Amino acid sequence: MDSLSIIETHNLSKFVQGKPIIFRMNLQIPAGSMFGLLGPNGAGKSSALKLITGRIKPTSGMAKVLGFNPWRQRKRIFKHVGYLPQNPTQPPDKTVLSYLHFMARLKGFSRAEALEQAREILYQVGLGRLENLNVMKLSGGQKQRLGFANALLGEPDILILDEPTASLDPEGRIYVMELISEYAKAKNRTVVISSHILPEIQRMTNHIAIMANGRVLTSGPMWVLTKEVYDTEYEVQCSHPDLMHEALSEVGYECTLENGIIYVSNLTNLEKFWTEVPKICADNSWELKTLRPTHDALERVFLNYVRNPMEVNST
Repeated sequence: MDSLSIIETHNLSKFVQGKPIIFRMNLQIPAGSMFGLLGPNGAGKSSALKLITGRIKPTSGMAKVLGFNPWRQRKRIFKHVGYLPQNPTQPPDKTVLSYLHFMARLKGFSRAEALEQAREILYQVGLGRLENLNVMKLSGGQKQRLGFANALLGEPDILILDEPTASLDPEGRIYVMELISEYAKAKNRTVVISSHILPEIQRMTNHIAIMANGRVLTSGPMWVLTKEVYDTEYEVQCSHPDLMHEALSEVGYECTLENGIIYVSNLTNLEKFWTEVPKICADNSWELKTLRPTHDALERVFLNYVRNPMEVNST
């Protein structure tokens, strides 16, 4: 295994009834990274994480987590890996506190240590006031937070989170994303997050892999994957959109005006465009409000790979 990689897979595959749900997955996840597994629903992200955490047995290939085989040596990595499945299940008859106390005991904590850990983490994830409530009475979002609390027990070296903001309201999503980022930075931990929500991956991660149809289409540092992206479509907003639309059309730009926003397409010379738009505004004393790409770089990379997987894989 690469000395800088804390998780590595080589040609890792999983077949179910002869059909590949993960096919020849190759990943290098650096220690200390915030790694995002990005892909549409059904891409195989959950299955990939189950293979990495030893929840399911691979058909072929190899995976290493902290140098151990996650399927054959699950006990060796249990204390070092916190895992949140996409749909966490908890015993409905237990209270929130008793469930998390039990899970902390499984991690090897004494009764007193387990109780302290459980209460501390419940407050961290915003469930402290619900510690005596039965799990069956929790909402879907609260169960998701409880699953996240379980993943945090023992301050694991690696957090593996499958759709960690699923079922959360907007406020809860922001809170959990900030909590994940703070944990990774403060503890210098490795975090692996799967999501189909591009802005969440963009906000939380610095390395990514893009998946579709059980295959990893590309992976690497975020800046490397996006540095070659050339933006050919821009949005322009200014104080006089009708006049700006006319001015841009007159100098040869392909543009349309919709709801006060000018969309410019098929740009071939960005440097010239960046110069001309502010100049037109300055010459006419118009206020330039917005000049930005219609799609951001990561979105372009994602769409390129997911829409053209066969073309990408053949290169």
